[in-house]
Amino acid sequence: MKIDGNNEIIKSNYPDKSQRSEQASNTDFKNVLKESVEKSSRHATQIQSPTIINPLAPVGFSPELPDDKFSAINQVENLIDLLDDYRKQLADTAITLRSIEPVMKTIIKEKDQLSSLLDSMPNDDGLKDIVNRALITASLEAIKFNRGDYITS
Repeated sequence: MKIDGNNEIIKSNYPDKSQRSEQASNTDFKNVLKESVEKSSRHATQIQSPTIINPLAPVGFSPELPDDKFSAINQVENLIDLLDDYRKQLADTAITLRSIEPVMKTIIKEKDQLSSLLDSMPNDDGLKDIVNRALITASLEAIKFNRGDYITS
């Protein structure tokens, strides 16, 4: 069965593309192109050359002085020696905790001085790791001493 007559309905909903006027679209394009060229020529006369920016003065970083490194090494050595003396005194049963207290105060003072030095050290420095470990050990021993872990009954 063949059904005819539907073609007119379809054609009314979809206009034929060939029926459009190509002349009208060409003139629209010409007008838009002409306007954009005129706008760009007006803007071209208003363009200013950029001002030259003076370069910044170079930032001066002072290299790490060997004296600072030797100072840090000496402070770490001193802290480790203090911790070793503290260990020996703890092992001796004849020495009281009262007599060890001045050594602990000195350890805490040295630890505080090294803590401020630790922040200024570069992260890739191997000495920073050693300083950090010594500070952790000193901090733990100070906590144990103040908490009373070494009091014997």
